[in-house]
Amino acid sequence: MNRLAITFTLYLVFACTSPLVSQELSVVETTDTVQLVKGSQPIFQYNKKPTAQAASAKPVYSRSGYIHPLYSPSGKVVTGDYAPDHAHQHGLFFAWTKSKFRGEATEFWNQAREQGDVRYSRYLGSETSDATASLGFEQIFTSGKDSDEAILTEVWQIEVPKVKAPGCFVFDLTSTQSCATADPLEILQHHYGGMAIRGSSDWLSQDEAGQEKPEGRMLTSRGKTRLDGNHSRPDWVAMYGPVDGHTCGVVVMSHPSNFRSPQWVRLHPSKPYFVFAPMVEAPFTIEPDQPYVSRFRYLTFDGEPDIESIKSLWNDFAKS
Repeated sequence: MNRLAITFTLYLVFACTSPLVSQELSVVETTDTVQLVKGSQPIFQYNKKPTAQAASAKPVYSRSGYIHPLYSPSGKVVTGDYAPDHAHQHGLFFAWTKSKFRGEATEFWNQAREQGDVRYSRYLGSETSDATASLGFEQIFTSGKDSDEAILTEVWQIEVPKVKAPGCFVFDLTSTQSCATADPLEILQHHYGGMAIRGSSDWLSQDEAGQEKPEGRMLTSRGKTRLDGNHSRPDWVAMYGPVDGHTCGVVVMSHPSNFRSPQWVRLHPSKPYFVFAPMVEAPFTIEPDQPYVSRFRYLTFDGEPDIESIKSLWNDFAKS
């Protein structure tokens, strides 16, 4: 079996009000997790094994090989995991929805269908200095939890360069997906699926009648919200709101070089999640020896989103 690496490159950028060169970055590895830390402040946690939250859901929803928690600079958690309404959504995760492999249906997003699985494979190590860091991970996509045969292999590599982003944490993510065998993976037309993020559970509440009342807000680069932005094609999406009474949020930017750019976005009308979905209007195929490459920039912040700063970071990213 040929196993071609899916390269998932994250270029992490961290800058606050003090000079970046004075920020000490370190990597803390345990049996279950790998955490990137700035001083004493965690930036994110990569999960090599299902987290303790997995016990709150059925075993079919357990997953490894994703990022959660993702933190704002003040330490607020801006991602969610194993939410009762969507237990299959896990922090910062990549999952294709309707797909086919060797003529059989596969499904990596809706875990309850038991037609696919994504899991951690191995840690590729790290290097750090005061201002930079790099980390690497490998995951595999299989046809289910009872299979160890990879359909896709996935490598996440994280690099931290210097960039001006006052009061923010920023990371750039380059995903290169390759077939792990001589057979292609067909991605079918569907209204969601791809690189996704589940937001904080604080961004969803209920009113007195028990009806869902979204506390989190969404705003796209084209000025649209969750009410009118679904399946639009923005450069970036911001999701933000109160966490423990403190407003904070996250921005995801899709690089103009991405397949079918600008990609469509699925903005859920009430749940705190969105996904860049290149299969909304037409299917496509990931072919052997023809890697699928996509790049994203993530930005976490405290307070309301600073639109001018976001635009500046987008322009920098788009030129890179």
